[in-house]
Amino acid sequence: MSTGELKSHKHDTISLLEIVSMEGRYYMARFYLDGQGYVLTDSDDKAVMFSGAPAAREFFHDFSVEKTEVIPPTGTDEMIGMPDSGSETMRVPL
Repeated sequence: MSTGELKSHKHDTISLLEIVSMEGRYYMARFYLDGQGYVLTDSDDKAVMFSGAPAAREFFHDFSVEKTEVIPPTGTDEMIGMPDSGSETMRVPL
């Protein structure tokens, strides 16, 4: 969902905001409205990348967010040829 579209949902409650670390350098926002998941995009439909988790959280400051979690990267996510560990993704409440 684009930043412009999101503004039309100003009075809706975001049940979960996930701030996803992308290679530990940038952060992407994934959020859920009415059970539907979205990635925050710009007007060109590209994911908005934030410089840190606090910047992503600040973007959603004027919205009603029930729960916020940071999803950090795991070391094996980027290893080629590693089998899927089947473990759950770490989530850090924020």
